Amino acid sequence: MVHFLQDKIYSKLLRRRLLCKSVEQFNGRALGAINKRQQSEWVVSIDDNLLFDSSGLQAIIESINRYQGHATELRFKLALSKEAIRDYYSHSRYLDDGGKLRLPLIANLRKHAKIKREVLVETLTVTLPEIRTPINYPVSLMPTMINSTPLALLMPYTCDHDLLFANQIALFSMLASTVKKSPMAWLKTFFSRTPRSVRKRLPLKWNSIHPSANIHSTAVVEGSIIGPGCQVGAHSVIRFSMLGNNVQLRDGAKIEFSVVDDNTWLMHDLVLVSSITEQEVFLINGPYQFSIFQKGSAAFATIMMDYRADGKSHRINTPTGVKNYQGRLLGALLEENAKVLGGTLLAPSVTVPHDTHIAPEIDNIVTAKKLIKANTKASKNGN
Repeated sequence: MVHFLQDKIYSKLLRRRLLCKSVEQFNGRALGAINKRQQSEWVVSIDDNLLFDSSGLQAIIESINRYQGHATELRFKLALSKEAIRDYYSHSRYLDDGGKLRLPLIANLRKHAKIKREVLVETLTVTLPEIRTPINYPVSLMPTMINSTPLALLMPYTCDHDLLFANQIALFSMLASTVKKSPMAWLKTFFSRTPRSVRKRLPLKWNSIHPSANIHSTAVVEGSIIGPGCQVGAHSVIRFSMLGNNVQLRDGAKIEFSVVDDNTWLMHDLVLVSSITEQEVFLINGPYQFSIFQKGSAAFATIMMDYRADGKSHRINTPTGVKNYQGRLLGALLEENAKVLGGTLLAPSVTVPHDTHIAPEIDNIVTAKKLIKANTKASKNGN
């Protein structure tokens, strides 16, 4: 048997969120779901900066159970496809030269504590299931690429961009483990006549919608979770996403592969793709893609670029310096209470610091006073 311990959460993670819960709550639930009361042979101590779900911890257990050696201490490295490393881990300081990720946790043999003998350390390789999907981009943008998302979460936190990647992995991990257990989803899939394989139809037929949510009859909801008090307007689309409590989705808003936290407002015809918002975010216009909006932030008619046409690496600001990110698409990070006003253009992977307000140059803003002055001048010139 294996028992997991995480004594504390890294201070910078205490305000961050995973699937509409605090990181502390999310990690605690994963520990509660996986730990057993029976006497355990191995005790796994988890560092304060590891983000994980129950599927990730189960992968650690399976790795330990397969081990046949005589070590008294086990360390772990994560092995994933090159596509998963590229899109989720390529910027991480835990990535070694061989393309494996060092995991900040250690397993100790319980009985060794009672026996005085030399510590023998070995490193195990952990693999995770992945869902691989070809994405047929327009040739004017980039060639067809494979997206490969791990279906279990084990991610050392190095910077706030990790919360974007961790939420995406946790969302698909949760859907993968939940959907296949739903009799209603299987029943809807069986009677569906759409020309798709069962593997593709099944997740689209599953939803979890709280009874207090108000969903317009013309809205499309596929493979998603909608929490209490949410308001979803006419012709909105929610696909493979999660809405927390009291989220406001105005008419025509579209969300895909995203997590939208409590009390967030997404305005009319807005498009949000592969992004996360924390609580009380306000977004209008858009589209916003591959971006992170921390608590209380807002964007008004802002162009957030997420693509580098030159093919060079994105540059991410981290506490340990600027890191290269190898994925082709990465948008902005708005820290807490940052506001980006209409008419501004943000470069790919840029970070807007907390409590910062960004607006166009004042000379480029047409005010009523400027307009009256221009019209008066034109009248004097006979125009």
